[in-house]
Amino acid sequence: MSSLTEMKPQELVPRILELLDKDADHFTLLGLGHSADAHEIKQTFVKLARGLHPDLPVFQSPEDKSRATRAFQAVTRAQMVLTDPARRAEYMHELSVVPASGGHQEPNPDLARIHVHRARQLLSRRDWINAEESLRLADTLFGDAEHSDCRVELGWAIFNNDAHTERERADQSKEIWEAVLVGKGGAASVAQAHYYMAIWCKLNGEVPRVKKHLDECLSINSRHVDAKRELRLFERRRSSSSPARGATGDTRRPTGTSKRATGERRGQTTTGDHGDAQAAGTGRPEAKKVPLKRRLSLLERIFGKGE
Repeated sequence: MSSLTEMKPQELVPRILELLDKDADHFTLLGLGHSADAHEIKQTFVKLARGLHPDLPVFQSPEDKSRATRAFQAVTRAQMVLTDPARRAEYMHELSVVPASGGHQEPNPDLARIHVHRARQLLSRRDWINAEESLRLADTLFGDAEHSDCRVELGWAIFNNDAHTERERADQSKEIWEAVLVGKGGAASVAQAHYYMAIWCKLNGEVPRVKKHLDECLSINSRHVDAKRELRLFERRRSSSSPARGATGDTRRPTGTSKRATGERRGQTTTGDHGDAQAAGTGRPEAKKVPLKRRLSLLERIFGKGE
């Protein structure tokens, strides 16, 4: 735990103010390293707050209270920033703890995860250039440790980053995802790699492989919403582009052929409201119906009725 937490209030306030005057970062103000997690930060803050609160009896004069207030506000702000994942990631980026280039980087998985978190926010905003930069830094900081989630998202950032040539984007992203698929990545990252490969295949003309990757993705993660949507679109396009069944039972009339035209080809003509004038399929005129005269009964003939 930080040595600052062991100081008495009269010693702690001057020390915090001294660090502030030196523009110390939030971690230094709390006496912690850059890899400290949220739980450790909160514990440290509680201990520091007990010795910095301006209402403590030791801070009696207005000047003492003012100095304690300034120190207390500084550690409070540091705690709030570092325990919020989004604000911490943004702060770490501004802090530039890791140089952008040059020199050997010591592995720092905790810091790498911060960069991955920030990169995902950038990906959601389609900021492909900065997302790729953060993910490359994270990949370096993970060192020899396998972190397939970072690699998968790095491939997606490269694939969409038009700062590269189209060939570079296609080749580099495909190489990354195929390495994840043959490696020992986690189930979630492998499923995501299959989904990204399906999109790659669709946009690069390898249509037969699209369904294969989507099926693999859903076999690992059946709730993958994007893969489900892509599979529905793929099936819809395939069914709409398939030829008419014809001999297999499709009885639909060919497009553009009217019923009247079909009848005329069979030797039929239309006659207004009374339908066909020729018997269907015979080519002969239809016989006119002659009304039959009712046969009179014996009584009607005798009395002359019905004539």
